[in-house]
Amino acid sequence: MSLVDSNTFIEPTSGTSLNASRSQFNNSLRSLLINFKSTATPAATNITAAGVSIGEQDGMLFRSAKTNALYISDSVHVKSSPVGGNFTRVGIGNRVENGITALVANIASYEIGELVATPSASGGLSANARLYLITDNSGAATSIKDVGIPPTNGSVTNTMIQLSSITTDRIKNGNVTIAKADFTTGSGDGASGAAATLKLSSDAGSDTSLGFGTRNAANVALVWIDSATGHTSGLNVYDQTDAYAPMASNLALQSAIQGGTTAPVPIVPAGSIMAWSGSSAPLGWVLCDGSAISRTTYAALFAIAGTAYGIGDGGSTFNVPDLRDRMLLGKGTNNSTLGTQTGSMSASSVLTTSSSGSGDLTLSSDTVNDTLASGTKDVAQISYLTNVTQGAHTHTITVPTSVVNYIIKT
Repeated sequence: MSLVDSNTFIEPTSGTSLNASRSQFNNSLRSLLINFKSTATPAATNITAAGVSIGEQDGMLFRSAKTNALYISDSVHVKSSPVGGNFTRVGIGNRVENGITALVANIASYEIGELVATPSASGGLSANARLYLITDNSGAATSIKDVGIPPTNGSVTNTMIQLSSITTDRIKNGNVTIAKADFTTGSGDGASGAAATLKLSSDAGSDTSLGFGTRNAANVALVWIDSATGHTSGLNVYDQTDAYAPMASNLALQSAIQGGTTAPVPIVPAGSIMAWSGSSAPLGWVLCDGSAISRTTYAALFAIAGTAYGIGDGGSTFNVPDLRDRMLLGKGTNNSTLGTQTGSMSASSVLTTSSSGSGDLTLSSDTVNDTLASGTKDVAQISYLTNVTQGAHTHTITVPTSVVNYIIKT
């Protein structure tokens, strides 16, 4: 191998002629300019000073013809380089491969901690242009970890944002800004432990948030699942055990048409009435006890029921249905007005018919003679019926019942 294309550097000695010294310096400088380009690591045999081998030195640059990458000699920070010696790429930069196939083919030449980009030479949307991190020196494709945005081939990358790492506004899309103040912690549900909350706000007064509980050991993720995975297709919330995680919502929605693209509708719309076993109404519901409630606070219910069950104070309130001691009756031809109420159930569910009026029995002349002929002998011995009157009376029945509360969705 000649001096001009090798990584050899020879320091002239006192006995070297002027022409030889010039040639050695020129060739050595040329070697330096091409960064010791070679397929072999600079060694003691081709690095000498005054005829003495000095070997590889810290700070020496070397460009490998094998990996087409630049290396620096660093005896302190080197990490088992595949090039050899103390040469490492730590602190130099990332490498580029012509697509993922080329990266896999050259994986044995990468070091721990190296970054490599994989833009295709042909470019285009079909190219898998990604950024990868090398995690070990195994030389296997399993050491390649994707650190980029998930591609459109169905794969998903989980991303976690630590609360303390958000120091300034980071993400802005239209009117939605995620700021440090939007990441809050607390236990608003009254349970033990803190729940991290991500608040998506368009102004300082926004109360819209997406909260993930941290009380459980398993982290929670919001992911899109397709039906091919065996799970329910759509947006799902899972913990790391692949189990569904509970999520609280002010209003739960469902598709209006199964499999359709129409706007979602509430699973339980405002105005729904159902039987309730508790003594008080749960959140989002009120008892059907005829109470007057705010038209503003319960605007959704007021928009549906209006004043059909009572006008309240006539201005700021309205009444909910009063189903105490009453059973529900469907609207129809005979009962066509919403909110009509009749009577109430007595104690022990006993009903008694009205006792007003009386019942008369009238005898027809064609079935019973209304005259009687008698001789003098029988006058005091015979009497006959001409009219029957029945006095007022009642009927009592007991309706089998079980007492519950009725509640209405607000």
